[in-house]
Amino acid sequence: MKACNKATLIGFSSILIWASLVAVVKLITESLSPVSAIALIYSFSAIAILVLNGLPRFQHISKAYVWGCGALFVAYEILFLVSIALSHNHDQVLIIAMINYLWPPLTIVFSILAKQLNYRWPVILGFIISVLGLLLVVNPDILNLHQFLHILQQNPMAYFFAFLGALLWPCYSVMTKKYAQGQNAVPLFFMVTAIALWGIHFILDEAFIFPQLNMWLLIAVTGGLVGIAYSNWNQSLQFGNIKLLILATYFMPVLSSCMSMLILNTTPNFTFWIGTCLVTFGAVICWKSTSEI
Repeated sequence: MKACNKATLIGFSSILIWASLVAVVKLITESLSPVSAIALIYSFSAIAILVLNGLPRFQHISKAYVWGCGALFVAYEILFLVSIALSHNHDQVLIIAMINYLWPPLTIVFSILAKQLNYRWPVILGFIISVLGLLLVVNPDILNLHQFLHILQQNPMAYFFAFLGALLWPCYSVMTKKYAQGQNAVPLFFMVTAIALWGIHFILDEAFIFPQLNMWLLIAVTGGLVGIAYSNWNQSLQFGNIKLLILATYFMPVLSSCMSMLILNTTPNFTFWIGTCLVTFGAVICWKSTSEI
C-alpha cells in the first residue's frame, strides 16, 4: 500500500510539471527556430533521465513494450510539441492545449476497450460533455459550423497534430499498463525522440539560432523537469492508483489554462473557461463511472 501511495504521489508531480509545459515550450520556440528549440529541450530531457535511471536492460523488456509503446511515445511527443511550435499566436496555443487534454477521457475509453476498467453507461455522457467543452473552446458560437471550420482553417496542421497526439497518448498509457511488466524504457524513448527531432530539424533545413545564456538555462531546466515527469509517470502507471491518477489529469485543462494565462500574458474569454470546465467535468463523470478490474 505504501509503495502504491508513493507511486501515486510521484504521478501527481508529473501532472504539475505538464500543466506549465505548453506555455513554457511556446516561449522557448518563439525565441528560437521551433524544431531545434524542441530538440534542445528533449536532448536535456534525455540526458536527465539517463543520469537518473541509466539505460534499461533490453534482455528483460517486452518487445511489444519497446517497439509498440516506444513508437507511440515518440510520435506523440513530436506531434504535440510541433503543434505548439506551429501555433500562430497565444490564443491558438490555448486551443491546442485543450485539444491535447482530450486524452484523459480518451484514456478511460481506451482502457475500457482494452478491458482494464469496468464501466457504467454515464461514461458515455461524460465523454460527450468533454467533447462539447472542447468544441466550445475552439468555437464559442458552437452551433455555427461555418465559423468552426473557419477557425480550423486558420491553422489546420497544428490542430490536426494536436488531435492525433490526443489519440496516441491514451494508446501509450494502455499499452504501458499491459506490456511494461515493471520495466521502464522511457530513457530509450527520450533518446529516440531527441534524435528524431534533430533529424526533422536537418531535413527541414531549419536555421539554428544559438540561444543566449538565460535561454540555455530555461531550456536546461525545462528539459530536465520534462524528463523527470515522464519517467515518474511511467512508474506511477505501473505501480500507482491508476484511477486516482486519471482523475487528477482531468483537472489539467483548468490548471494548464491558468498557467498559460500567467506565463503567456493572455486573457481567455468567459466562454473558454466554460468549455475548459466542461472538459474537466465530463472527464470526472467518466472517472466516476468506471472501476478497476
